[in-house]
Amino acid sequence: MARKKIDKTESPIEKVFISFSQAQEFLGVSHQTIYNLMKKGLPSYKIGKKRVFTREDLVNWVKSQT
Repeated sequence: MARKKIDKTESPIEKVFISFSQAQEFLGVSHQTIYNLMKKGLPSYKIGKKRVFTREDLVNWVKSQT
């Protein structure tokens, strides 16, 4: 079976989820603060053993808290 040649001119795939540490950096808060915010309703998803977030969820959640 022949492999499909990858066309490098195609636009790169945008990542939907960001990691726990990327969420910390995005919000500018500590590891523990992320856990506390999750207890208060910050949306997150578990994929395998990893906890992930979407930028859209983070922005919407912060806006709803002000």
